[in-house]
Formats: sequence, C-alpha cells, structure tokens
Amino acid sequence: MKNSQRKWIGALLVLAGIYLFIGGNRGLWNLYKLHEDKAQLQKEVGQLKADIMRGHAEYQAYQNDPSVIEKQAREELNLAKPGEIIYRFSAAPSEH
Repeated sequence: MKNSQRKWIGALLVLAGIYLFIGGNRGLWNLYKLHEDKAQLQKEVGQLKADIMRGHAEYQAYQNDPSVIEKQAREELNLAKPGEIIYRFSAAPSEH
C-alpha cells in the first residue's frame, strides 16, 4: 500500500472511532439524552408521589370527617340545608 492510502485509511478509522465515541448507540450524545430523560422521569415521579400524598390526605379527610363530604357536596352539587338561602354572584361583564 502506498503511504497516502494508509493515511486515508487511518483518517477514516479515526473518524469512524470519533463517530462511534460521540454518536454511536452508547456514545456521549446518547448518554447525555438518557441522562436528561432520567432527570425528567425523576421529576415526574416526584410530582406523582406528591399527588398520591394529596389523594391519601383527601381520602383520610373523607373517612374521618363527615363535614368534608358535606362541604364537597354543597359546593359541587349546589346543595343547601333546609331554610338556607344561597346567593350567587356572576362575574362582571367584560368591556370590549
């Protein structure tokens, strides 16, 4: 082989190695993306755990305090106790 051919083959091997090191399946770029995905998933797990804790606290409140159920029903279903008067106020109309 000629000296110039060896240089080209060597250069191609170096470029292929660099590509595999940076862009390959286990390359730096892929590892960086996986690290970002892991951080995002950990954030989502934290949010879901907080939602579970709120749900558990709400469940406990419904289990232990009947007034919580009454308040929820009155707000969502517009229920009133006998003799109660409910006043409703609408938002002010927006000016155009």
